[in-house]
Amino acid sequence: MVAMLTVLLAFTASVLLTHLFIRLVDGRGLVAESNERSMHKGATATGGGLPLLLSALLIFFAFWPLGKVHALLLVAAALLAVVSFLDDLKPVSRWLRFGAHITAAAVCISSIPLSQLIFHGWLPLWLDRALALIALVWFINLFNFMDGIDGIAAVEVMTITGGYAVVIAAAQATSPLLGLALAALGATAGFLFWNWHPARVFLGDVGSVPLGFICGALMIWLAVQHSLAAALILPLYFVADATITILMRLRRGEKIWEPHRSHFYQRSAQALGSHAVVVRRVAVCNAVLIGLAVLALSMPVTAFALAIVTVAILLAWMEIASGTLVPSNAGSS
Repeated sequence: MVAMLTVLLAFTASVLLTHLFIRLVDGRGLVAESNERSMHKGATATGGGLPLLLSALLIFFAFWPLGKVHALLLVAAALLAVVSFLDDLKPVSRWLRFGAHITAAAVCISSIPLSQLIFHGWLPLWLDRALALIALVWFINLFNFMDGIDGIAAVEVMTITGGYAVVIAAAQATSPLLGLALAALGATAGFLFWNWHPARVFLGDVGSVPLGFICGALMIWLAVQHSLAAALILPLYFVADATITILMRLRRGEKIWEPHRSHFYQRSAQALGSHAVVVRRVAVCNAVLIGLAVLALSMPVTAFALAIVTVAILLAWMEIASGTLVPSNAGSS
């Protein structure tokens, strides 16, 4: 009952606060203009992560106890939100952003007891922690990279937070982070009401960076407490699209820190002329990944293999849609 109430109230609060935010920032300069990375035309309100995060926090504090792990993660997320909000207003040094990312990731990793290993004993403790730190910093950044068309980042947050809750329920377990996941799920669904194409508001870095951190932290704790395979499966599409894209850009000798429209989802959305079509396909893929994350509790290797196939099918569809891959029978009559 508390779980459902958390989601519903966070959704309602987010819908209302985001609407209020849009009205407040209208004509006041907090907008995202079209650039080399964006897929929208004209100016659109940005910074919508603020009412989303506020909604999630209000409902979380109202219904769930605050523990040590929550406090550490929320302080780290607040640091990211402040730095990212400043970056939304006026670009800050990339070293300041990167330093904030590393600090937040280190806080998350430090919240895990030394007796618990993220990679379940496959690595020595120092390498276990170091690899997790690098992975979390990369995930924070790639989440921001992937927030490039209307609705896609919100759908991914809902996949990871909702998937986390589903896996916990399937394992018949409890988790200190369940309340935070549910509050973020409801608040993000409320934000999506205004962010679906054509979007009235964007997350901005103040939304995408802290949310990427929260989602990454949930996956690390899921790996520690329940299933490494499930933690790898839930964000697999985002990780695959961003990682393959950056490797391809490196191969072409491009400057990976410069804005671009090379991601699979960007090229397919541009070719199809539709954000919604692409995001719906991503949502279907992610729904399958949630099911496979549950399967990973009993059959981790099989579930992970099927997840790779599922994401590969989605990426292949995006390549075909963008005209990069053409089926062998194309053009035949």
